Amino acid sequence: MQQSWKPTLQASGAMAMKMTMKMLLVTTSLLLSAGAQASSADQWKKLKADTRATCLAESGFKQPKVLEGPIVFSNRVLYRIGGIWPQQHMKGKSGKVYCLHPYPDGRPEIVE
Repeated sequence: MQQSWKPTLQASGAMAMKMTMKMLLVTTSLLLSAGAQASSADQWKKLKADTRATCLAESGFKQPKVLEGPIVFSNRVLYRIGGIWPQQHMKGKSGKVYCLHPYPDGRPEIVE
């Protein structure tokens, strides 16, 4: 009876070793690929410049300027924008809005 168990134990041990090696290989490749996708400083700089320019344009203000930001979230950038209201009835008063810009794609949302 001992002989019948021995081949089964050897086979299951070899199979466990193969599974361990596969898991190690998959984990290593995931870790390496995650590092390869990291953003460079230039890419962050470009992201901030692009979202800033878009938010300033979308604010609708005359003489818009960034008051606060960027505040970078996992998939959005937030700015506080100030400027002069362009409407006649506002009589040149200054105002402030928030701009939430989704990235890498998406249209910014302006909230007073």
